[in-house]
Amino acid sequence: MAVQQTLKNTIIAKSGGAPTATEVITTNGLVFVNPKIKSGDYDDMGNGMMGAKKTYIDPNFITAEFDIPVQVKKASALGVAPKLSNLFKICGLLETITASTKVEYKPGGITTGTGQIKAYVDGYVRSITGMVGNLKLTGKVGEPLGASFSVKGFLSSAVATAEANPVVTLDTLAAPIVSLVSVVTSGGTTLNADSFDFDLGNEIPAPTYAVGKNEYYIANFDPTLTITAVKTLGTDEAAWTDFAAGTVRAIIIQIGAAGSMVELSVPFAMVKDLSESDDSGKVKISRTFRAQASVGNDNFVMTYK
Repeated sequence: MAVQQTLKNTIIAKSGGAPTATEVITTNGLVFVNPKIKSGDYDDMGNGMMGAKKTYIDPNFITAEFDIPVQVKKASALGVAPKLSNLFKICGLLETITASTKVEYKPGGITTGTGQIKAYVDGYVRSITGMVGNLKLTGKVGEPLGASFSVKGFLSSAVATAEANPVVTLDTLAAPIVSLVSVVTSGGTTLNADSFDFDLGNEIPAPTYAVGKNEYYIANFDPTLTITAVKTLGTDEAAWTDFAAGTVRAIIIQIGAAGSMVELSVPFAMVKDLSESDDSGKVKISRTFRAQASVGNDNFVMTYK
């Protein structure tokens, strides 16, 4: 008996076309695509029997929603797009490459479902098209910078197709370790922090069920940045003053050293939520900022530099 093995799990992805082995995504967790087939039920009345519920299945409307967990690794060189480039684009981010210098990602990219992903598990593949997604970043001191891409798309069939896993070259570059969450405001003040979470907040409506009209798209986005830390006695009371006053701050988070750095810049950050809790006898404070827009889609910029 040949057992299908989970260790032979390969993901390739591309924005705006069919992916090849060069567009491999190196994950740090297994990715399974579980199809969702449109179904429902109705009452079959008038037959004189109990249990009148009936089920119907429509095999022409098959979708999939799944997460792709990764470590955010440095680019192979300055001014070269990282291996996650296609996933960033699938999430509606605009890529700008400055040769030999940096690569930037910010809102303003393609928001309709043009992404394609092929997910292989030991010689069988499911191909998902018309994809869009959402991005979440997680940084915690002492751990690699992590990300999760939550993607949605369509399948032509719920059944996986026999196809050998492609020969790929995985991303073996280093993942920046979060040694310090340096959160600097526009005034030069450093916010006390030991972890952060960034959520792009893409709003992806359910596709309309109509032949030839099915499409996933990003209708809106609401990026937020949550910074968590052990509270400094007295000093961090200023967070409540900012909250009450609706103070807007510019925030920059840098992970890694220059040359292999990932920087997240939020020029117009306003506290939208603030909370305190116990952490083994210490007070923990969490600030959630909304990454607001001022001119165009300038909510944030993520830069490989």
